[in-house]
Amino acid sequence: MNAVSPICLTDLAPALRWSKSGDVCEILRHSRLVEGWWRSVPLPRVLDIAGPTWLAHCLARLAVEQWDHLTLDEFMPTLRALSVDMDEIAEPVRGAVLATAGSWEQLVAASPGAMRDWGYPDNCGLVEVVSMVMWRTVHPFTRDSSGGPTPSPALMIEAVRTIANWMPESAPEHVRSALAYLTSATGADTADSGDEPPQSPATRAIRTLRALRANRDDEAEPAEEVSRPARSARSSPADGVNGRRPRSSLLGPGRTLRRPAFGPPKALRAELRAEAEAAAAVPAPELVRIPAALGEHPLIDLLDRLFSSWGELERAVASARLFAADPVSIRVLADQIQVEIGEIRSAQRTVEERLLQWLASPEGAPVTAHQRELSERLGVATTIDHLIGAHPDHPVEIPSLGTPLWRVVITLYTDRRLHDGWLVATDPHQLRWQTRQLVAGRPTLTEAGIRLAKLGLRPQALRAWLLSTPGVSLLDGYVVVDESVPLSPPAPSPEFAAHGAVPPEAAGSTTANGLPIRRRPSVVPPRQEPQLDVTTSPRCFRAPDGRWWHRVDVSADHLNGAPVTVPPGYATHLGLQPGRLLCLTAPGADLLVLVWRDQPAFDSLRPLLRRLSAQPGDRVFITVNGDRLDARRLPGADLTEHGPTSKALHLIGYTAPASTDEALEIIARRISEDDGALVDADHLLDLLTKRGDTDIVAELRPTLYAAH
Repeated sequence: MNAVSPICLTDLAPALRWSKSGDVCEILRHSRLVEGWWRSVPLPRVLDIAGPTWLAHCLARLAVEQWDHLTLDEFMPTLRALSVDMDEIAEPVRGAVLATAGSWEQLVAASPGAMRDWGYPDNCGLVEVVSMVMWRTVHPFTRDSSGGPTPSPALMIEAVRTIANWMPESAPEHVRSALAYLTSATGADTADSGDEPPQSPATRAIRTLRALRANRDDEAEPAEEVSRPARSARSSPADGVNGRRPRSSLLGPGRTLRRPAFGPPKALRAELRAEAEAAAAVPAPELVRIPAALGEHPLIDLLDRLFSSWGELERAVASARLFAADPVSIRVLADQIQVEIGEIRSAQRTVEERLLQWLASPEGAPVTAHQRELSERLGVATTIDHLIGAHPDHPVEIPSLGTPLWRVVITLYTDRRLHDGWLVATDPHQLRWQTRQLVAGRPTLTEAGIRLAKLGLRPQALRAWLLSTPGVSLLDGYVVVDESVPLSPPAPSPEFAAHGAVPPEAAGSTTANGLPIRRRPSVVPPRQEPQLDVTTSPRCFRAPDGRWWHRVDVSADHLNGAPVTVPPGYATHLGLQPGRLLCLTAPGADLLVLVWRDQPAFDSLRPLLRRLSAQPGDRVFITVNGDRLDARRLPGADLTEHGPTSKALHLIGYTAPASTDEALEIIARRISEDDGALVDADHLLDLLTKRGDTDIVAELRPTLYAAH
C-alpha cells in the first residue's frame, strides 16, 4: 500500500511551527511550491517536487542562520533516534566530522553556534556538515531505497552551479539535458546563494571572454597542427610524470575528495572583474510589456474588467478558492497573504455576492449566454479536454486573475459538477446505468451514438464515455456489454434530473439572461409548494437547547463533492431567501456556502465530511448559530440487534435506550416547538408522513401495531 505520509515539515522541525512566515520564506521559497508549504504540504510531496538535496540545504541554512543556538537534535528531534555509522558518510564531510566532533552522537548533540569554533579542513565547512545531517533526516521520506555514503547537499548544489556556469556553448544537447536534470533535481536553480544570477554582468563577461578565446584558438589552430606531431613523438597525453598517471587535483590524501575551487581561475579574475564593471556601466534596455490587443478575446476582456474592479484581497480569494482546481483552506491562505481569517471569510462572501449580482445584470449577459450555448454543445457529459477546446478563449488566462477561462466556466455552472474527470449535468451513476441499458444487444458504434443521443450525450464524447463505463468495451466497431461486471441501478437522486426528461424550452422557461430553467417532465406529478416552516421540514429536529438540527444521510456522492440539498423550511429558518447565499464557517475554519437557486443546497460538504471522517451510510447532523456551523457525526453502526424504536430514535440523533412511549414523546418534542404537546401515536405518524420522514414512520409503525 503506497500511502502518502501526512507529516509536514513543521512536524519534523517544531521550531518552524512557532516562526513567522516572513522569517523563513526567503530560504524555503520554491517556485513550484505554494507559500507556507511547510505547514500544509506532506513532506513526501515536497521531496517529489523540490528534491531532498534542496530541502536538506535549506534546513541547514535555517539551522545555521536562524537557530544556531539549538542543538541539531533539538532542531530535528528525529535525530535522537537515528544512528549513523561514520563509514556511511561520504568524504570530505566524514573526515571533517572525525577531525572535529569525533562521532555522530557528538555531532547531533552540538549546536551550530558551538560548531562555528571547530577547526574545519579547507575542503569542508559548517554548512556542508550540517546539510549532511539534514540529508539523513529527510532521506527516509524519499522513494530512494539505495544505500551508499551520505553526500553533502551544499557541495552538490555548488558543484552543479559551477558546471552550469562553465558549460561551453558548443556542448551537445544531451549534455545540456543532463545538466538541466541535475539542476532541477538538486534545486540549484532555486536555492539561494551568494553567487551572481545567471544574467548578471559577470556572467555575460565570462561568455564574452569565452568567445574571444575561441576566436584566438581558431587563429592558432594551424600552428598547433604543425607542432602537434613533435609533441606526440615525445610523450603521450596519458603518460604522467615519470611514467605515472597524473594525480587529480580533486583528490587529497588517501584519495579523499577535495572541495573544488569553484569559481573562475585566479589568473582570469582581474580580467573578468574589469569586463563585469564595463558591462555594468552600460544601461540595460527597459523591458516593456505589451498588453494583448483588446477585442481579440471578448469573454476574457469582459471578465477582466469585472475582476479588475475588485480589490486585491477579493481577487486573491477568487483565484485561490473560488476558481482554483484544488482550493486552499482559509487558514493556509491567511498565512500566505498575511491577513486575518475573518477578512478572508468576508472577502469570499463579497466575491460570491458580487458574482451572482453581475451574472444577473445585463453586463453579464454574454457570459450567461456563453454558458447556455456551451451546455447545449457539450451535452450531458463531457471531458475537460473537450471543454477547453470548445472555445478559443477557454485556455486563455484572465490577466487580473491569473486563471484560465475554463476554470471560471466550470465554477459558474450550477447544474454540473466534476466526477472522475467528467463534467456531468446529471447523476453520473444513473447515467452510466442508463448507458448500459441502451447499448445492450451489441449495437454498432453509430447505432449506440443514436441511442445515447436521447440521453444528451454528444458524438465527440461518445467513444470516451463508453470506454469509461464499467462493463462496456468496443470490439470491431461494435459495443459489447459484459453483464458480469456489476453495476447496480442507482437510487433516484434529488440533486439531479434526467437530461433527456427536460422538456423543450417554452415561453418563460429561461431567465432574463437566457439561462435555462430546469423543469420536471410532464409525467411526474406537479411539485408541491415547499413548506417554509422548519417544523414541517423533513429530517429537521429540535434539540433541548432550542437549536434546530438537520440530518444529512452521507452518500458516496457527498464525499466526492456533490451538492447537498436542505429543506426550504430549514433554509428559511436560517434566514436564507431565494436567489441569495449564506456563507458559514465550519469546524476547522472551512467556509461552506449555502445557496438558494432552484432549491436551497450546500455547494459541497466535502471539507466538513472529510474532517469528520464520515463514510457512506453515516448520519451527520448540522446546526447553525449566527455564521458558524456545527456538526455531529453519528456512525452508520449495525443496528440489526436494536429494536424498531431504537432505530427510529437513531434517525433523529438520539442514541439512549427508551421505551416505546418515551420514544414517541421524544420524537414529538423534537419535531415541534411545544415541549408539552400531548402525544397521539396516529397523529404523530401523520405528522411525520407529511413532513417526509417516512423512514421514521417505517420503523415506528410495526411497533405501534404490535403494541396495540
